[in-house]
Amino acid sequence: MKIKFSNLGSIQETELDLRPLTVIIGPNNSNKTYIAYSTYGLWQSAAANRSINEIENLGFRQEKVGNWSISINDKLLELFVKDAEETIKQFQGISLESFFQDSSRKLFSKTSFDLTISPKEVEDIINQLIQINTIYFEDMEYYFRINRQDNILNFELHFTHEEEIAVKALNKFRAIPSFIWKPEFLFYAIIKPILFANSFIFPAERNAFINTYKMLGNRRYKLLKQTQRQLFSSSSSERQLDLLKEQGDIRYPQPVEDFLDFLSEIELQEIPKINSSNKNEFQKLADEIEKQLQNKNKTNLKPTKLGGKEIKVLVKRGLEIDIYNASSSIKQLAPLLLYLRYRASKGDFLVIDEPEMNLHPESQAKLLEALSILVNLGVRILLTTHSPYIMAHLNNLVNGNHENPEILKRQSSSLYLQDERAFLPIDKVSAYEMKDNKLVSLNDPDYGIRWDTLSDVSVDIQQKFFQIYEAGQEKADETEE
Repeated sequence: MKIKFSNLGSIQETELDLRPLTVIIGPNNSNKTYIAYSTYGLWQSAAANRSINEIENLGFRQEKVGNWSISINDKLLELFVKDAEETIKQFQGISLESFFQDSSRKLFSKTSFDLTISPKEVEDIINQLIQINTIYFEDMEYYFRINRQDNILNFELHFTHEEEIAVKALNKFRAIPSFIWKPEFLFYAIIKPILFANSFIFPAERNAFINTYKMLGNRRYKLLKQTQRQLFSSSSSERQLDLLKEQGDIRYPQPVEDFLDFLSEIELQEIPKINSSNKNEFQKLADEIEKQLQNKNKTNLKPTKLGGKEIKVLVKRGLEIDIYNASSSIKQLAPLLLYLRYRASKGDFLVIDEPEMNLHPESQAKLLEALSILVNLGVRILLTTHSPYIMAHLNNLVNGNHENPEILKRQSSSLYLQDERAFLPIDKVSAYEMKDNKLVSLNDPDYGIRWDTLSDVSVDIQQKFFQIYEAGQEKADETEE
């Protein structure tokens, strides 16, 4: 999946190859966050829009009641490619101004994006769908079983409940507008959210917001933001917008607001009881991060006396502290741990701005290994970073021998987490340096991730030592004379 950015901040034109793990390094104020936020917004835009204009021409066949089939051919794959490429074009103009909360209405007036998806990527998603096999709809009253025979995809409608309840479910199903329950639409509605699954973002401000999200996320704040976004979409509302500004409105880009919503929604949701016997792979990974990076201190949601929930950190048996009394590293990791315990699922898209914040260099390397494991669990990740430690260890992680599991297992003994799942094939990783307002690829097919150009600062600092030392010696010599 490739994205071309035009006139974004100081970037005139550059291209990003979005792979399962994408890493961007560069100096401050080099537009890394603009790229990360824009990619997140484009993903949301592509996921939210569904075109049904050409669905009826896909060639579905009804084998029997509740059983349909379709050929996996170029026409089918191109539908999803064309739709994604067209729908992201809506992410411009007023939509982009609102997304970034640009009150000047000038920063993004000429910004545009192009998205390219290959048919192979769509077919890979269809194959993932077949591996999942069973797709439930939200009310869980009916589901589809999906299988593939050669180039024919079959899916069957089933009901979850007993016969008399199934009749009720069927009536409900039939009550849906006819175009929605056509097999063409259902198939499209199943695949599109998997092609562009749920997206989550952890902005650089997360350390501060983990302490204040309750205050910022109250009902008054949400009403204010809804009103303000409506004003942004109306050119005749300049006076009302100015009044809101003078009243001291709270304005954040949409990704930051989404992060606040993420924290609030997790707190409000019904929390299932998690024990050692029913933990999924994401929850086990959260445990490993706490063991390796938090000295076994556990971050979790706990019920309050009045019925709400709050984030607590278990530092030892019988002692829990509030998140605002925890170390900065625990605060920075808390959103990731909450995501892994209560939200993570295969196909998600996760954007993390500066994951290395407040972490010791060894912890940065450990966290990168954990994130690579997360990629191998099916979550797509985009990182922006300033850390040479992350880049150096990323090169280690793309040099595993994936052709020989036994060798890969031996190689993993040299990793901090000693987990072979932290190794990623080079074709699943794209790494970039932001240089001269362009993304410069660091991928080297022979070497791995060639980030040696980023060591210039270390060389420069070392050179300054010799200059300072030599100048000091010269002064000492003059004094002796």
